[in-house]
Amino acid sequence: MKGRLYSQDHLLIFLFIIFCFIKLAIIKHVPLINDEAYSLTISRHFSLSYFDHPPLMMWISYFIHQFEIIEFHIFRIPYIVFGIFTSFFLFKIGSIVYSKEIGVVSAILYFISPFFFLSGGLFIVPDASLNFSIAGATYIAIRLIFNNENNIILWLALGFLLSIAFLSKYQAYLFGIALFFAFFFWRKNVLFTKNFNISLLISVAGLLPVLLWNIGNNFESFAFHGNRSSFVFDLSNIFYSLFAQLFFLLPTTGFLIFLSLNNKPTSKYEKFLILLALPTIIIFNFFILLSDNSFAHWSMVGWMLLIPIASYHLIFMKSFKLEFIIFKALSALVAVILISSLIHHARTGFITRSYGDKIPSWDNTRELLDWRLVADILAKNLKEEELASLATLNWYDSGQLTVAFNYKHPVGVIGPNSNHFKFINLNDKNFMTLIDVRLIHTKNDFEIKEEFISYGYNLTNKIKIPLFRGNEKYGTISVISIEKVIEKL
Repeated sequence: MKGRLYSQDHLLIFLFIIFCFIKLAIIKHVPLINDEAYSLTISRHFSLSYFDHPPLMMWISYFIHQFEIIEFHIFRIPYIVFGIFTSFFLFKIGSIVYSKEIGVVSAILYFISPFFFLSGGLFIVPDASLNFSIAGATYIAIRLIFNNENNIILWLALGFLLSIAFLSKYQAYLFGIALFFAFFFWRKNVLFTKNFNISLLISVAGLLPVLLWNIGNNFESFAFHGNRSSFVFDLSNIFYSLFAQLFFLLPTTGFLIFLSLNNKPTSKYEKFLILLALPTIIIFNFFILLSDNSFAHWSMVGWMLLIPIASYHLIFMKSFKLEFIIFKALSALVAVILISSLIHHARTGFITRSYGDKIPSWDNTRELLDWRLVADILAKNLKEEELASLATLNWYDSGQLTVAFNYKHPVGVIGPNSNHFKFINLNDKNFMTLIDVRLIHTKNDFEIKEEFISYGYNLTNKIKIPLFRGNEKYGTISVISIEKVIEKL
């Protein structure tokens, strides 16, 4: 028995070393996505909170910025750490609810799921710290509620982890409410104890920066997120969002979760995990059903909490177990091939190379565009005073360009699609040059002159520079000279 436990411990250590090595091996080679570039840009300006998300992600980047680091992959290291510890906490949850074997499988299923691998443990996005803190809080809560432990260290840890969750993403609020009900259902006798209230006080501290920032900024962040669902029925968005959630999990993991939910919970632990998971899953999928602009990843932290239950059903499958494991391994391999091919195609255009300059409309890799090429083109064609006064029409282009310039030329945003840019002093600059990057197959090549007049600018000159992907033209960089309209008194 001791020998078996010894082997399992060594297997676990080996797995986490492999997890860490794989992430570090690819950290430089996965392109910087728009959300990451935007976060790196706005985090250079410290704030109590931020327009898009609670502040923890930006605070971490702000701290790293103080060392004048410009290599974006260094900023990803904390998120790899978050991902590894999330796998560890899922291992602990699986172990305490079922067995160490189930715990190991839970850690593996988290690691090989595309969304959790990337957004949950590599990209500079708040999902990594959210998943880490919620998985950790769930493990601690299991010990406090069902093991009747009352160690002050555990209560302090629970409060600290909940505070991290509240500082990470707004989805954590649903988890906090669900966890309170879990204590009420299973251990209500602790609700008025000193330890519970100390933990509660620590967790509430994570709400204060967001609340104070919103009070001071007309509740802009709360209003933004409150309006993110359009309540317009869109069948195509429903199918896309449901398919995306399955792909994010891996379809086989999704199947295991649905299979486990179809069965009656066998223990209080399973009921507990389902109670914590379902509010996030149900509420955000409800918004998906009634919206044409919702995002599939909003519910992912809920699915994460059901991975230990799915792992149990995988281990104890009575038929086709081997075939299912083989299929799961193949599906993970297919996901790796698809994602790797997409990244390579975004750099070379090899999939649609035979189309020449008649690139099909579905070939849109703008999210993975190499903005260093754009920055190099601009540096060669613009004067220093023009580079010092750049702007784009949206937050994601300005974020990507700023990072591509290694922060030497901060890029502002003109117009309503500025997100947190409107809260930093950068937008007080007198912009002289507008950069507008469009793909070659963009159909709505609209004239922006009238729109710019409403923003208080005149367009005085416009040149177009071709943008290549591999050896084929893929887009156009429009360099537009602009001047601020001075109103007469």
